[in-house]
Amino acid sequence: MANDSKQTQTSPVKNLIFWVVTIAFPFILLALVELGLRIGGYNEEARDLFIELPNNPEYLAPNPAFSTRYFPAFQPQIAPNIFLKDKEPNTFRVFVFGGSSTQGFPYNFYNAFSGRLEEMLLMNTKDINVEVINLGMTAVNSYVVWDLSSRVLEYEPDAVVIYAGHNEFYGSFGVGSSQFGLGTNIGLKRTIIRLKDLSLFQLIENMMKKEMPDAKKRTMMARVVAESSIERGGELYNAGAEQFRENMKDVVSLFSENNIPVYIGTLASKLKDQKPLSDNEESMAAYQAGMKAMNEGIIEEAYEKFMESKELDQIRFRAPEIMNEIIRELSETYDLNLVDIQKVAGDSSISGIPDQSFFTDHLHPNARGNQIIGEQFFYKIAENEPVSSHYVDNELNIRPEISTFEKAFSDIPIVRLTSGYPFIKGLSEREEYENFDRQYRQRMKESYVDSIGVTAWRNNRQITLALADAVNYTSRVGDTVSVAQHYYELANWQILNDKLLKKGVNYSINRRDLDNYNALMLEKILSVKRDDAYFANSLSAIYLLHQDLENAEPWLKTAEDIAPEMPEMLYNYARYFVLSGDTIAARDYYQKYMNAVRKN
Repeated sequence: MANDSKQTQTSPVKNLIFWVVTIAFPFILLALVELGLRIGGYNEEARDLFIELPNNPEYLAPNPAFSTRYFPAFQPQIAPNIFLKDKEPNTFRVFVFGGSSTQGFPYNFYNAFSGRLEEMLLMNTKDINVEVINLGMTAVNSYVVWDLSSRVLEYEPDAVVIYAGHNEFYGSFGVGSSQFGLGTNIGLKRTIIRLKDLSLFQLIENMMKKEMPDAKKRTMMARVVAESSIERGGELYNAGAEQFRENMKDVVSLFSENNIPVYIGTLASKLKDQKPLSDNEESMAAYQAGMKAMNEGIIEEAYEKFMESKELDQIRFRAPEIMNEIIRELSETYDLNLVDIQKVAGDSSISGIPDQSFFTDHLHPNARGNQIIGEQFFYKIAENEPVSSHYVDNELNIRPEISTFEKAFSDIPIVRLTSGYPFIKGLSEREEYENFDRQYRQRMKESYVDSIGVTAWRNNRQITLALADAVNYTSRVGDTVSVAQHYYELANWQILNDKLLKKGVNYSINRRDLDNYNALMLEKILSVKRDDAYFANSLSAIYLLHQDLENAEPWLKTAEDIAPEMPEMLYNYARYFVLSGDTIAARDYYQKYMNAVRKN
């Protein structure tokens, strides 16, 4: 009886253990599989948002492979901006978030608005280190901004810039997108995004992944649309607005809680010169009424009609105004720094309404538009610390024209984009591709540099090799300005290649008509730590030629810290003191210069 009693007493414990083990076993097994995959290095190359540079591990850069988690069969480009792994004191580090307009499409990253923002910060500040990291990607929306926002906190941002909202319907995880097909449930989509951190989930996803059959013959716009017609005020329309509101609310509150200033832009898209992308009759009627008012010189009425046309356009590649309403509400609630890009686009367009003079297509800014947007963000940032305390005027801060190569490279994807749906409807895949191919071949004939640019895009050729070809050709034909333009663009790709950078600077350093190129390239070069005093001294010499002592002095000091007996630096210091009226110091440095020359 005693044994029976003991067995009866212990059986509940055994039962509990049995059920705990039974329930926990699958989770333990999954955890072991996850651990094994991680130890085995499965998909390790896509695990981290930032990776060390192979030959310069003190620097980090965005990981191109990381972005594959946001698409089932597509890898969006991401700007290769580098920054120091260990943030130095007196550094102003900015992260930029958004979709393709932020990424810079159709341009290379240095001609995106973030590139111009970086140039403005470099050229118009002193005694502060500048790092601008552009995390914009094609076809991503607020879910990706939501995911990335928490990941950058450990890298100590001093400010974030956000220009996002056009892709809420058709972008990755969009409510009308063919990507993933997860409907409108915000919680589910966020859970899926978090699960993508697990190697086991990545393995299952990769096993299920299929290549889209028309991926090479259809544009991204044509491939991502699942629900092409999204009616204003309808279920999908409201769901897109709600996901934008919820995701962006979490993003800006996260940064606000961590005392990180947020600079957010309203959304702009082309109104005039852009017919509705859908076949909605009301939208087309409003557009035609806008054109009529425009022809009659009634600008205010034209603007209202063009805006109405956009709002009624049921193909929602252009963000509806509810997105700007949300942006403004968040700006007031969280005391954000609002930059009204929508107004800027209108004010900067020839017609006074956002038009072809500001955009390349329905919503992507052209080179001039990107420059203006970047400058607007800079002016807002410069109102606040720490930039306001480090601000200096710089007469050489004149943005150069983009190169012939860049014009061709950026024009051809716009030709491809607008060769078919939704800009031209009713074409078969073959007809759409042939339409593009005719225009491509025509562009090939315009000039040799044009042909380098368009083939680089079409064949996905390494940009550095294509730019090197452009430099060599324009050098042979004696087109000095084009050489300087291409060298500046090449410098952005090869920012750690001292030999190439020095060659580029030497090419144009003695041309006073190219001083804006020279100063801009040297400021860019010196945004990265240098062991060679040549670059800092060369930049100080340019500023001294323009009698800009305020900008010359810090670079003279930098050159002196690196190479205190460098003859060229000592001579420039003597010039600096002559210009500043300190003849005693000028005489002292001139004597040091003569002594250094004798030693050499």
